[in-house]
Amino acid sequence: MQQIKKLHPIPDVCSQARKIRFFTFLQRVLIGTLASSLLNLFILFPSPSFAQVVLGVIRSSENSPDWQKITTRLSESGIAYQPINLEQIKTVGDLAGVNVLFLPNIETLTPAQIKVLEAWASQGGRLIASGPVGRNSPALVRQSLRSLLGAYWAFPLTQPAAPQPRTRCRDIACTTSSNWVPGEQKNSSVQGGVLIPADANSQTIATWKDSSGSSAAIATDRTTYLGWRWGSDGSATVDTAWLRASISRWGGTVGAPIPPQTAIAPRPNPPTRVTSNTPNSPRNDLLRRLSPSTLPDPVPATFTDPSDQSAPVGLDVQPNSNQPIASIEAYLMRQELTNLLGRFESALTAANSANTPVNLNAANTAQLVAGSNSGGAPVASRPPTIQGATTRTIAIARQVLQNFDQLLAEQNYAVARKQWVEARQLLWQNYPKEGQRIGSEIRAVWLDRGTIVAARSEQGLAAVFDRLAAAGINTVFFETLNAGYPIYPSQVAPQQNPLTVGWDPLQSAVKLSHERGMELHAWIWVFATGNKRHNTLIGQPSSYPGPVLSAHPDWANIDNKGRRQNPNDGKSYIDPANPEARSYLLKIVDEIASRYKVDGLQLDYIRYPFQDDNAGFTYGYGVAARQQFQQLTGIDPVKISPSDGNLWRQWVDFKTNQINTFVTEVSQLLRRNYPRTILSVAVFPHPESQRIYKIQQNWEVWARQGIVDLIVPMTYALDTNRLQRITEPLAKEQMLGSALIAPSVKLLTLPEVVAIDQIQALRDLPTGGYAIFAVESINSAMQGFFNRTQGARVRSTSASEPIPYRQPFAAAASRYNAMKQEWSFLLASNQLRVSESELKVLQSRSAELAIALSKLAATPTAENLTIAKRLLASFETQFQSSMRLHSAENSYQVQTWQNRLDSLEMLLRYGERVELNRG
Repeated sequence: MQQIKKLHPIPDVCSQARKIRFFTFLQRVLIGTLASSLLNLFILFPSPSFAQVVLGVIRSSENSPDWQKITTRLSESGIAYQPINLEQIKTVGDLAGVNVLFLPNIETLTPAQIKVLEAWASQGGRLIASGPVGRNSPALVRQSLRSLLGAYWAFPLTQPAAPQPRTRCRDIACTTSSNWVPGEQKNSSVQGGVLIPADANSQTIATWKDSSGSSAAIATDRTTYLGWRWGSDGSATVDTAWLRASISRWGGTVGAPIPPQTAIAPRPNPPTRVTSNTPNSPRNDLLRRLSPSTLPDPVPATFTDPSDQSAPVGLDVQPNSNQPIASIEAYLMRQELTNLLGRFESALTAANSANTPVNLNAANTAQLVAGSNSGGAPVASRPPTIQGATTRTIAIARQVLQNFDQLLAEQNYAVARKQWVEARQLLWQNYPKEGQRIGSEIRAVWLDRGTIVAARSEQGLAAVFDRLAAAGINTVFFETLNAGYPIYPSQVAPQQNPLTVGWDPLQSAVKLSHERGMELHAWIWVFATGNKRHNTLIGQPSSYPGPVLSAHPDWANIDNKGRRQNPNDGKSYIDPANPEARSYLLKIVDEIASRYKVDGLQLDYIRYPFQDDNAGFTYGYGVAARQQFQQLTGIDPVKISPSDGNLWRQWVDFKTNQINTFVTEVSQLLRRNYPRTILSVAVFPHPESQRIYKIQQNWEVWARQGIVDLIVPMTYALDTNRLQRITEPLAKEQMLGSALIAPSVKLLTLPEVVAIDQIQALRDLPTGGYAIFAVESINSAMQGFFNRTQGARVRSTSASEPIPYRQPFAAAASRYNAMKQEWSFLLASNQLRVSESELKVLQSRSAELAIALSKLAATPTAENLTIAKRLLASFETQFQSSMRLHSAENSYQVQTWQNRLDSLEMLLRYGERVELNRG
């Protein structure tokens, strides 16, 4: 998707001459394979640079025993540095003159110290850390460090190991060799630990040798975290190579310390909503006083999930620590374990109920109080039908949650942490990975260009589709237009993708998907139309804007510095306000829909490039946009800035409206000429107002007005609790209107069990299904999971489940029946806590609703829809009362069922538009 592709841009972070000098410099220092690996890795890592790096190295009472070793290694490395005592850091001014700060093996930081580091980093400072940084700090400090460093230390390795640069990274092209020179291997080991990425902007840049991919080093655009005690033991070669490469990311030279009184401080944040377009702004005054070479160009602030700041500290719980557990930490620990247990039981119930016949009669259970007609209580015993490790795991997790508050009251924090960690580990180890998952849902996957190119022919592509069919996938988002190149021979576009010339992958994909009972949706990049990384693959210069803008340079979207190629993502963009460009894109859409009979069309990059107006970095200054806005307001938009208040908001609204109207035009084209073609959009999940100012993407309007059929938010997250927090607000009626939603899971950086857990979380929310990014990341373990749980071989009937966007009423009936099977299974196994009177009401009303939904699916009329809606509303009103006893011990499960009832409402709203009102 927009954040992650198989092929990534190479930022031009320095001139060619600087690259050559940098290459020569590092080659003298680094050895053999390690040298070329780190060189390739960090040259390609996108990071703004300093004219000269001024390195500060933190000394504390903790690393004092190793300080001699650390300084000796620094001296041997030839790295100039300025020592800084941690205890003397009181304000940002104490770090004046330092633009890169190294924290070697600092395990304890105070809240005051972390605040200073955060403020310093926000002003442009870069961080390097090593060892178990902050491990002995208070919980909220550890939480802040996770956000600051983009990673945290999970646990130490049991024996020394060698860090190896990754052969493949998320946002960089790490062209390295995976084999080390045998003679170097013995001397390249260090005593390290496993690091865990903290958010979607972190990437593993090195793994521990023979560790199945455990992270040894993690980087963001502003930090590098080395997962070993730098300088204290192990390989001097490894220490020197990694520190030099880390420093060199941010400047061409590693300079001597600059005296504080004459030093250039890290670049401060500009004043709120003031840009370089304001002649007398404080920011421009700063720029006039400082040499241009001392400051990097303004770049957009990282556009990340706001919930990152409240990520569960439980992920970083230290089991042997008896430090007090603060109330917020206790809340987050309790929430994480409760939700994980809930998803565990939800997956288990789904797996065991797939073949259970619907039977909600009282005779189906031994748990009811005989003769109770007024809410009698259930008996205490609940003998589960599932035995072995699974039963013990659930019992232990429940007991830990039950004991947790008491242990806190007794101040027995070490035991509370130890039990919590052990319970979580048991749940991960025994997570349900077997059993059929039934019920209608969207099971989508993005089939990326790299996989298509690698297939080389229809025969090669058939093998890909065979795997997807075996995995039970019913929707394929097929990358059709990328970087301005169609994957097929086009009569509209200037040129087919050179990597697919000689065959028509789109034609083959439509054929292969339909033969296997899957839908094929053409996935197109809309306004992103050039890609620096793609240029290198096809032998074009890095500055090449792509075939479209080469033919029509006046169509380009331009930033406020006059640049046509985005300096951050290496892409070129079309001006959404240009009428000729819009007409061209509509012709591409029409060509795909008419020639290939695709089942759907997905719009990606349906937005402006990322912007940060506070940092003076904005987009939208194409020729057509400037002319149109000036006609509307009498002012050229290049002459205004955020400080202009209403006028600036008018400019943002103007750009947002360009996107909105284009989506409307695509929708009208499809519904007029190809009414069965589903229109979906790949969008960002961030808050609406933030999205509008950053990228001018207001997908809520498209959903509420019924312009699009399916919203596919890129809800990428590294832990499941965060995924749930990101997704839950998106799946509400006021957000979706009559559209469906299928949030997404990015497999690339996730362990198998976490990916499975995230899919379960999306199933437990009121969604229409899920989407997987991407085909290239479905490894054998995930393929096996899909095959076992939703593949064709495990289906109990020959017919596939209806796809929600294609048969919404039938999908509602299918989903509701699956939920009734769960109730029946729990009832039969004495695990559904309901009174006899409540069960009678549940049985009666659920049967009425099931009949109404089945009738609506068979005969979709307005009258049948009205009846189904009325009975669903009545059932939901009664449901909470019927489940009041069960909810006392199974609140997550009851909320999951409520979410699924909400998803039925969503399907009925969507069905009313597409099955009753369209056409």
